[in-house]
Amino acid sequence: VVRGMPGTDRIGAAGALARELGYGLLEIDCTPAMPATDERWRLIGPLCTLAHAVPVYSVEAAPGETFEIPPLEGRQGPCAVLIGREGGVGGRAAAHAVTVHLELESPANRLELWKRALNGQAPAELAGIAADLCLPGRYIGQCARLAIDYAAIDRSACVSFANVRQAARAMNRQVLDTLAARIDGPASWSHLVVREATLLELQVLEDRCRHRERLASAFAATIPGGMNRGVRALFEGPSGTGKTLAARVLANELALDLYRVDLAAVVNKYIGETEKNLSRVLSRAEDLNVILLLDEGDALMTRRTDVKSSNDRYANLETNYLLQRLESYTGIVIVTTNAGQSIDPAFRRRMDSVVKFHLPDAAERWRLWQTHLPPGHAIGAPAIEEVALRYQFTGGQIRNIGIRAAQLALAKSVLAMRADDLKEAI
Repeated sequence: VVRGMPGTDRIGAAGALARELGYGLLEIDCTPAMPATDERWRLIGPLCTLAHAVPVYSVEAAPGETFEIPPLEGRQGPCAVLIGREGGVGGRAAAHAVTVHLELESPANRLELWKRALNGQAPAELAGIAADLCLPGRYIGQCARLAIDYAAIDRSACVSFANVRQAARAMNRQVLDTLAARIDGPASWSHLVVREATLLELQVLEDRCRHRERLASAFAATIPGGMNRGVRALFEGPSGTGKTLAARVLANELALDLYRVDLAAVVNKYIGETEKNLSRVLSRAEDLNVILLLDEGDALMTRRTDVKSSNDRYANLETNYLLQRLESYTGIVIVTTNAGQSIDPAFRRRMDSVVKFHLPDAAERWRLWQTHLPPGHAIGAPAIEEVALRYQFTGGQIRNIGIRAAQLALAKSVLAMRADDLKEAI
């Protein structure tokens, strides 16, 4: 049994073992699981015997699920199961199974994998690529092949850092687009108007994300309970105060893709389905070098209650699963919530950073108006000051008003936005 994240080279590990034993490989995709009555099971045993191949069952098991190793007619010999870190393996053969866990590659291993995969077309900054892109082995191979293709499109003799970034982004889309929505758009610290304490917390979080792997390798053995390279952050505050924008700024500063998952859409009324959905999203995002944004986290992170009905029991089970999964998560995840008071205290304890966002005061509202009004507008400074003092809007509301005022100015065929447009939009 070879366990590891989907991006690890589990098939490569099984193939190396089979070659040493003089066998080939026959991979059997068991996702979704084939029923025991499927006619193809009857053919696999004779086919493996004729081809002198080891049957390799590729399984994607959710929490609580067990894959039963099927007995194959017409064949004797070893078999292999490739499975993630969750789910079990059963059947008569499982009693004699040897389990191998594929750990995350170190930066040195990743550098060697990049050199092999790029076939001598490695860019000068390859050591930096291997250090920054925390990809497992199989995804490094895919990313390298895509980067070579992008270099060929650019008519370049050598792969560049930009080609690798472009390839990583394309690969992220292939794997994650069906599970989460990518958030695009430029964002920098200058776009973010928050209190000084909030800004400082965000900059500390950026530093933690940038050095997360070195931090884990340096202190994991000495810190009680250990630590992994994952970073977990909670952004809490009223709607429209800049939580999603802050996540975009972090992603741009770290040169990573940002993917948003709406937890309300992940929750399923059927028992066990919520855990499966979460497992699928988290395991895929964990494999890739992305920031995962869990929007409206209070949908699943509410305080556990006394069990008075079966609904309470299963809601608590979902909360417990997410608690354990976030603790073992090895990527970067940001959870946002508008209802911080309803978050279970156990989630706060597991967060590496809790950043509080506040409603803007008059000075911050003035800065937000300056940011969201288009250049060349014809609104005087006293009018902007009056609006900032009088109306207690959030950043999100100010953005919407600015867009509406620009729309009104365009409808009137006016070259510059005027104070009347702004008042009408408000």
